[in-house]
Amino acid sequence: SSGINAEYGGCSRCMEDSNGSGVYELETTDDGQFYQAVRHAIMAMLVTVVLYMISYAIICRFKRPHISNASNEDLTEASVYRITIYLCSFTLSVSLAASLLLPSSILSREVVRHCPNSYFFKWINGKLIKDLWNGVFLCSNLSLFVLLPFSYFFLESEGFTGTRGTVARMKESFTVLVLFSVVTAGCLFLMTRLIGTDTTPLTLTLVLSTVFLENIVKSPWFMYSYMYSMTSLLGVAVLLVCTPLGLARIFSVIGAIVMKPQLATSLDEQIMMLDLEREWIGRNLRINGLTDEVERAHKNRVSEIDSSLSSLKKRKAMSPWRRNSLYPCVLLLLLFITGLSISMVVFNILKLLLGYGPLPGIDESFDKEFLDAKYDSYIGSLGALIEIGLVGYILVASLVGFYTTEKFRWLIPRRKKTPVTTIIVNCVVVLVMSCSLPVLSATLGLTRFDLLGHYRTVKWVKNVHVILIYNMTFVGLSALCLAKKVTTAVLKEVCNQLQPPAPIRHRFFLHLSAFCGMVGFLRHR
Repeated sequence: SSGINAEYGGCSRCMEDSNGSGVYELETTDDGQFYQAVRHAIMAMLVTVVLYMISYAIICRFKRPHISNASNEDLTEASVYRITIYLCSFTLSVSLAASLLLPSSILSREVVRHCPNSYFFKWINGKLIKDLWNGVFLCSNLSLFVLLPFSYFFLESEGFTGTRGTVARMKESFTVLVLFSVVTAGCLFLMTRLIGTDTTPLTLTLVLSTVFLENIVKSPWFMYSYMYSMTSLLGVAVLLVCTPLGLARIFSVIGAIVMKPQLATSLDEQIMMLDLEREWIGRNLRINGLTDEVERAHKNRVSEIDSSLSSLKKRKAMSPWRRNSLYPCVLLLLLFITGLSISMVVFNILKLLLGYGPLPGIDESFDKEFLDAKYDSYIGSLGALIEIGLVGYILVASLVGFYTTEKFRWLIPRRKKTPVTTIIVNCVVVLVMSCSLPVLSATLGLTRFDLLGHYRTVKWVKNVHVILIYNMTFVGLSALCLAKKVTTAVLKEVCNQLQPPAPIRHRFFLHLSAFCGMVGFLRHR
């Protein structure tokens, strides 16, 4: 130990573990803080690279291929197209990081709680998690207010008069972005002045001398926190509408993906009927004298029959459990998660009414002691896993609710057919929803993990009346959408499954009519 102290300038860096295992830990010294900062920077860089690669692969899967020739204009368009894709990939990676922020923090806290002396998890600590929250906070504001507007302006620019090329278009885009920023800052000044408590007349001189400017001078983070407050307010307003719709529509989406059981019909009978129909159409096609329209209709029907036969044969090859039991299990799981999420919101409303539930960002000790045991879930690690599942389920439901709305279906990306402008709009939508997810989860009480870092500077979440009205509105809209969509769909599906096929119904009614006739004949005699 003395040799190590002498090597590092006499700093007491080594501390043997209490059980004599000889594990060395860094104390709060200058070199220890430097190594910790380097380790955190490496971890952040690795996470950024991995998420960027995933985002770039996703965008390349859906973007429309750009066709360019050897001319200078086409080369400039290709460069602009490529730079825009790079910026969109970074924005999508920030969205992925924001959506994974709360689940990864809950999971990291559970790992630290259960493996405090593990060598492989020594690098996980509170400062790393808090730095990641602050990094996502900064990158989300940068992407939403700088990179995405610049991408759109850069894609639509042509350069100033008499200039051409990538640099000229970049100058024009930067100029338009500066003007856009000035307009946005002016709107923020006006909003701050209108919302403020000062009742003096609203003039330009008074606006420029408001508390807004004083706060910017005192704290550079005030501008970022104010912009994020507006963004999160917009995001949770969108989620308030889209999440209840998604909770109801996700059942139909899962029904289209997972194979539904058909207990009243036989696969062998369906395959036999389709084979007979295909054979009959084939005999008709061999007959001369058919018109072109009839022949085209027969060929289209043959292609439909072939696709139906292939799906039926694949279904027949599946195991009986997957063919008949998978869909009911998935449906019951969705019902359980949906009911659990709404029940937790109702429980949060009761806590707020009784004055027991804390508001998001109020507990100052959580920002420093969020790894403490008093902030664990009520049912331990199982509760933490349930919280992670609920957060992911709410995000998926909100995206489903947004993209299944009639006015926004044109934004659904299609493989190799999505233009770049549509990709930019999708990046904006996903970024706003992902960045608002931690605020939404804390507002609805879906998790005991509170906001960290600069996320705690959001002001409107500390108003108990706003939080209470938001929770009640969420429960009301969710109950209304579920009662309208799920109940009708479940009753219709049950009736369809219990209803026998047409030949069986026909034979049943024939036998019933014959039986009634015989009874009437016997009564007459």
